[in-house]
Amino acid sequence: NIKNILLKNEKMKKRFLLFIIFIIFIVSLTTLVLVLNYVDPYEYKVLAISSLLFSYTLTISCFFTILFYFIKKIYYRGNVYIYHVLSSFRQGFLVAIFTSSLVYFYNHQVPVWLWWGILFLILFLLEIFVENYEN
Repeated sequence: NIKNILLKNEKMKKRFLLFIIFIIFIVSLTTLVLVLNYVDPYEYKVLAISSLLFSYTLTISCFFTILFYFIKKIYYRGNVYIYHVLSSFRQGFLVAIFTSSLVYFYNHQVPVWLWWGILFLILFLLEIFVENYEN
């Protein structure tokens, strides 16, 4: 009886966390679209760049969090827990850092393929380190 209550509570926490992540995704995507359409980057350069980077990072990390969660749900055949959601958020945030860095390198005319490989390797090794540290 207590085990069923704890499992039900775990499902509620997981669903609530996914709902919050989805709401953050919708709000940050809306903010990203509004910033792209209505903020003049020549007049308000710092505001435009900072709000664009912040909303882009949140949008990408939340999108990939939801995507990675559903991939894990398929892979583990529906047997996922709250730490799978948290690890999916961490992996989504790393993807957001990766894509933001690629855009930054491209804008500064750095050879993208070299830095793409190095950055991917660094973030991959960081994820492997954190994954092994958790276990």
